Amino acid sequence: MVGKIAGTVLSLVVASLVYRHLHDTGFGQYTTILSFLQIFGILMDLGLYVILVKRMANIDGRESIVVDTIFTVRLISGIIFLAAAPLGAWLISFRHPQYSGEMISGIALTSLFFLFISLNQLIAAIFQKFLRTSWIAIAEFVGKIVLCAATVAVIWLHLGLLAILFTLVLSSATNFFINFFASRKYFSIHFRFDRAVCRSVLTEAWPIALSIAFGLIYFKGDVVVLSFYKTSQEIGWYGAPYKILEVLVSLPAMFTGLALPILAGAWQQQDKMRFQELFQKSFDALAMIALPMIAGTWVLAPMMMTIIQGDDGVHSEHILRILIIATAAIFIGTLTGYIVVAVNRQRAMVWGYFFIALTSLLGYMVVIPRFSITGAAWVTVYSEVAMMLISLTLILRTAHINVGLNRFIKSIVSAAVMYIVLGLLLRALQYFLNNRHITLSHFTFAFIALALLVPLGGIIYLAALFLTRAIRPQELRSLVRIK
Repeated sequence: MVGKIAGTVLSLVVASLVYRHLHDTGFGQYTTILSFLQIFGILMDLGLYVILVKRMANIDGRESIVVDTIFTVRLISGIIFLAAAPLGAWLISFRHPQYSGEMISGIALTSLFFLFISLNQLIAAIFQKFLRTSWIAIAEFVGKIVLCAATVAVIWLHLGLLAILFTLVLSSATNFFINFFASRKYFSIHFRFDRAVCRSVLTEAWPIALSIAFGLIYFKGDVVVLSFYKTSQEIGWYGAPYKILEVLVSLPAMFTGLALPILAGAWQQQDKMRFQELFQKSFDALAMIALPMIAGTWVLAPMMMTIIQGDDGVHSEHILRILIIATAAIFIGTLTGYIVVAVNRQRAMVWGYFFIALTSLLGYMVVIPRFSITGAAWVTVYSEVAMMLISLTLILRTAHINVGLNRFIKSIVSAAVMYIVLGLLLRALQYFLNNRHITLSHFTFAFIALALLVPLGGIIYLAALFLTRAIRPQELRSLVRIK
């Protein structure tokens, strides 16, 4: 958690630096390149990460042909899919000239960024198996430091878009190699291939791979469709708050990656009581994080976008308020999506992903020409909420369990208290500055407001959780005592 918070802060600093360096049009190209490549990056996944995390529950030795085969298949699929990305962009450029030669070169270069990310995801599964996530945090933090330093150097040297994209490659490579060498303490990974293991893994993984393919349509379809209808400037306005979404959703992925092997083990042992307990605690924990995130963002969105975009933030603050709802849905949806695999219902979930992908794509094509980036944001909210509800329903029907909403409701009340108090404190700060005739730049005011109100918001929310008895002191003490 600490590592993710530190990485999130550095990521947002980099996003602000990149936006101010490239401005809205250049940042729109930057966003388009990353979104276009993410389609191929998601396709190359083939469902291998989730299957590896699930199977790690039954792997004890330092060497495993399962781990080696999955790692080798991921590397081969990555090379094939990511090599196809610049070719696809080149073909699109004949019909859509906004895919310029520089963007095609950027796509080719940044494909290495996604390759390292993909391989690093599998390495992380090893640390998650042994509940040793300190190396994940260290590697990510060092990678973000490298990214931040390289971005500052690029800006100081007045280099362009391709140099900014190269900083991403450098950062992801640093992250990967730290994790790769650290993981050898727990597993010795080799490049080797076993046909029987590959056949077994792919047989189990193909519904996940198909679901992921449908999922990328609704998760990245908005930016791709926007690139056909809207200017790079508007995509830049949309991409800035979207960057915050992409940074935040790494937290539930980390949390669920840790929980999945334990949940899968409980399900395989037919320990329904433990499975229900683990699911309920995971649901409550993610909800307790997601709900104040919505409340705080609704109050502080103007300041957050001012920090990242400067005066251009006025075009994006309403988009951030919409997308943060989708982000909260992703927090729960990531958990339910992974548990669908734990209970072996991934084939049934394919139809849910297909429905959401089809309706979302139609939604993007209908609303974007008319409502631009605002319409795209609301369709994104629909897709993430629908995915969460469908997967949750499938889990409840399969496992025959119930979800207690007691803590969820108390968390909503606590988040509402935080929202009201933060709003009053923000107005009090503005009144104090106006009454004292203190004139600050928009950036300075935004920085001061966030520095004061974000920690205060956390304290207010935590106090409200205690007062509503959503959490108890002994639960925090037991958490601290865990070794």
